[in-house]
Amino acid sequence: MCAGLHTGPEIDAYAEAHASASALLRLAAILDAQCRHADAATLLRAAHIAVPALPGLQARLALSLSAAGDHAAAREQFEAVLEGDASTDASSADNLPIASRLQLAYSRTLLALDAPEEALAQADHAVAGNADDACAHAARGDALAVLFRLPDALAAYQRAAMLEPSSAWAHYGIGKTFMELGRAMAALQGLSRALELSERTRQDADAAAQTLTPPAPLSYPCLPVHALPTSAICESIGLALGKGGQPGEALPWFERALELEPNRATALRHMGNALAMMRADDAALACFQAARRVRPDWDEAWLDEAGLLLRRGDYAGGWRAYGKREGQRMLESLPSCWSGEEPLADKTILLIAEQGLGDTIQFARYAPQVAALAQRVILEVQPPLRPLFDEVSRDWGVEIVARGDARPDGDHQCLLLSLPRALRTTPDTTREPSGYLRAPVERRALWRERLAARSATGRLRVGLATAGNPQFKNDALRSIPLAAFEACFDLPGVDWVIPQPEIRDADRAVLERHAGVISFGAQLEDFADTAALLEQLDLVISVDTSIAHLAGALARPVWILLPHFPDWRWMHDRTDTPWYPSARLFRQTGAHDWGGVIKRVRDELSLRVARFT
Repeated sequence: MCAGLHTGPEIDAYAEAHASASALLRLAAILDAQCRHADAATLLRAAHIAVPALPGLQARLALSLSAAGDHAAAREQFEAVLEGDASTDASSADNLPIASRLQLAYSRTLLALDAPEEALAQADHAVAGNADDACAHAARGDALAVLFRLPDALAAYQRAAMLEPSSAWAHYGIGKTFMELGRAMAALQGLSRALELSERTRQDADAAAQTLTPPAPLSYPCLPVHALPTSAICESIGLALGKGGQPGEALPWFERALELEPNRATALRHMGNALAMMRADDAALACFQAARRVRPDWDEAWLDEAGLLLRRGDYAGGWRAYGKREGQRMLESLPSCWSGEEPLADKTILLIAEQGLGDTIQFARYAPQVAALAQRVILEVQPPLRPLFDEVSRDWGVEIVARGDARPDGDHQCLLLSLPRALRTTPDTTREPSGYLRAPVERRALWRERLAARSATGRLRVGLATAGNPQFKNDALRSIPLAAFEACFDLPGVDWVIPQPEIRDADRAVLERHAGVISFGAQLEDFADTAALLEQLDLVISVDTSIAHLAGALARPVWILLPHFPDWRWMHDRTDTPWYPSARLFRQTGAHDWGGVIKRVRDELSLRVARFT
C-alpha cells in the first residue's frame, strides 16, 4: 500500500470530519445571511481546525471575519487565500470570478486598516478580473474617496450604478462624493436612492433569512461586509442637508438614525453641529458630550465643542476643550510637555507647528512671549514658511527649524495651538496692532520690480485669493470659483493680482478670459515671496485660507470672505476680529450666498477706488 493514504478507521474518521466541517460551513452561511458574522467566523474556525483543506473554507472565513470587523485576522486569511490557490476550488452560484470577489472584500478590510493605497490595488485587481462587476467598481470608489481623489471616486461609483442600478452601495458612494464636492442637492438624490434600495434589500434579506436556506458560500451580491446600515444613510442625508444650509431639516434625519442605532456617535456629533448652526448652543454641547460618552476622547467631538465655545467668545472653556485633541493628549504623556505652569528660566523649549499653514502663521505670534520666559526657544514651521520666519527670528529671539529637519534637544515642548491656553489668552489679548511678520528686504525689492513691470502706478492693486487647500475637509464651503468674481474685474482703476502659486483648472480658464488679471504662478516659490508681493498691494481680498492670515500678520488691509457658519476663530456676527486689526470680515447672510458677499465687496471696492483716485 502506498505511504500516506488513509486506511480503515482513518478513512471513516476523515469522512466524518469532512462531513462535520461541511455542515459547519453551511450553518455559517446561514449565520452570515442573518448578519451574525462573528458567530459564523467561530463556526468556520472550528471547521478549519477539523479539515483545513476543505474547498472554499478559508475564503469564507476571510469574508466572515471581515464582515464581523475583525480586520487584522481577516487580512491574514485574505493573504493566505489570494497568495495560494484556495480561491480556485471554491464554487460560486453567480459565476463571478471568485478571486475578484475576494479581492474587493479584501479591499474593504484594507480600508478599515487605514491602508487605502493597498485597498485601491486590490480593487483594481478585482476590476481587471471582471470589468462588469459593479461591486468592484464601488470598492474602487471607496478607496479613491479615502485618497481624496474625488472626481475619480465619483466616476467609479457612477460606473457601478450603471452596471447595477439597484446597488445601494454605488448610490451611497455617489451621494457621499457629491457631498464632499460641495454639491448638496446632487448628494441628496444619490443618498435618497441609496436609502430606498437599502430598505428594499433589507426586506428581501429578512424574508430570505426566514427560510433558513443557506446561500452558496460566496454568492452574496456584494458580500456581507458591504451591507449599508440604514442608520448610516439617514445620518448622511442629515449631513447633506446641514452642508446645504438646512440644519433644521437635517435634525429629523439624525433623530431617525439614532432611533435605529441609539449609540451612533457620529449621528450625535452631526446633530450637535446642526444645532450649533442654528445657535442652539446648549443643545449642541449636550450632543457633543453624548457622543463622547460613546467614544471617549473622540477628537472631532472635542474640537466641535471647542469651536462652539471659542466662536461665542468663551476662551477659557474653548481652549480647555481644544486641549483635549489627540496631539495634545499624546504630548501631555511626555514629561517634557509645557502647560504654562512649568518655569522656563534657563530652559530650552520647542514650539511645534501643527495643522495648516494659516494656523502656524496665526499662532506663531506667541513665540516672542515664550522667548521672554525661556533661555532658548526653537520654533518649528512648515518648510514653505521657513524663509518668512527666518526674517523675524532675531527680533523674536527664537531659532527656526523646518518640519522634517532634525529637532534640537530641549527641556520642554508645546504645540503652537496650545499656546493660547498656556498663556491664558482672552479676546482682549490677541491683538498685534503693528503686525508681527515682514518680508525679507531682498524679496521686497524683487517683487516691487516684478509688480511694477505689470501694473501701472496710480491704480489700486488688489490681491484676490479665492481658493484654499482642496484637501481641507470643508474646502467646498470656504472656497469660491474665480468665475464668481468676473463682474468685479471690469472695475476701472483696479489691477487684480492673484497671490497664489497654484491655480485650479476651472480658475485657469477664467484667467485666460481676463488677460489683465495678474498671476505670477510658480514665481511664488515660498511664503517669503508671497509676503513680499502682499506688501506691494493696497488691499487683499481672501477666503479663509493662509493668504488671509498672512495679510493680517503683515498688517495689510485684508477683507476676509466667510461662509455662513465660519471657523471658530472668526466668531459670530462681527465685522472685525481681535486676531488681525487690519482685517474686515464679509459674511454670508445665508448658506452658500457668495453672490451677496461678492456684491457687497464690489460696492465697497467701488467706493475705495473713488477715494483712491
